[in-house]
Amino acid sequence: MRVDRRTTLKWLLASIAAGQGGCAHEQPGKSLLGTAAAVDGAGYGTDPDLSNPVVPWSLTMTDAQLRVATALCDVILPADERSPAASALGVPDFIDEWISAPYPRQREDRELILDGLEWLEEESRRRFGDGFAAIGGVQQHALLDELAVPGDDPAVPPERVAFFRRFRYVSAGAYYTTAAGAADVGYIGNVPISGAYPGPSDAALEHLAKVLGELGLELED
Repeated sequence: MRVDRRTTLKWLLASIAAGQGGCAHEQPGKSLLGTAAAVDGAGYGTDPDLSNPVVPWSLTMTDAQLRVATALCDVILPADERSPAASALGVPDFIDEWISAPYPRQREDRELILDGLEWLEEESRRRFGDGFAAIGGVQQHALLDELAVPGDDPAVPPERVAFFRRFRYVSAGAYYTTAAGAADVGYIGNVPISGAYPGPSDAALEHLAKVLGELGLELED
């Protein structure tokens, strides 16, 4: 599923503090996944218009980079009996939006993520004879398990561990910003109720009384 840019921009603005932009470092030399376009356009400044979110920068990932990112998102956040896979919610489009944005945090993540995706593709082809998006789940997990625990394998470069950690963080941030992600963790905030407010539940009051008791305080009737 592809997500329109108005949606990804709202996710993005919910995740970052706005700043002014600049250009990012690009991958030098020949790349298996191609070279992402340069970051262009300025940021929103400090007062974005969320009622009319026109995106002032271009998306930059190549189709090949996006394909590997999609496969990686779905390994990290696969479909299960309760929730759809990350790609079904448009998380790869958010990744593209994130690393294309001209803000300092995103510029740092851009180099880390693009280099990491390139490395993942190289390793997949070297070990298994095919690209990361084409190999099986067992092979994908074999590659990623090496990156999951920092320092677990001294042969794995620390920047690759950092890439996987950051990619997971950004992917999860996008996923759980969606309605399906919020439902997956049982979040029920911002839901209107009809009629008079019923007050906190008995379970909430019991928890509050316990916390207050630990502080030497009492819950008033």
